[in-house]
Amino acid sequence: MDWLQNLPSAEKKEWEEMMIGFAFDEDEWTAARSQLSTLLQQDGKHANEPAIRSYLSCCAESGGHVHPLPPLTSLVADLYKAYGMDSAEAV
Repeated sequence: MDWLQNLPSAEKKEWEEMMIGFAFDEDEWTAARSQLSTLLQQDGKHANEPAIRSYLSCCAESGGHVHPLPPLTSLVADLYKAYGMDSAEAV
């Protein structure tokens, strides 16, 4: 997770505390973050780290009641397709 290591320490701590609360591993978080970034780029948008973290947290929570747990990337795709990302800004 090179992206996590490159964040300021306070931001890194926020990500780590959020991720530990869910059943997804580091690779799933990395893939989901990358996917969200791609979706935003396709729409000509950008979001800051707190907004991205919040969005991915909501995506992870949305799958919490489903068994078996779907891939985090599919949750991101479904929620983005249905709702977009209100906190994202045009580039």
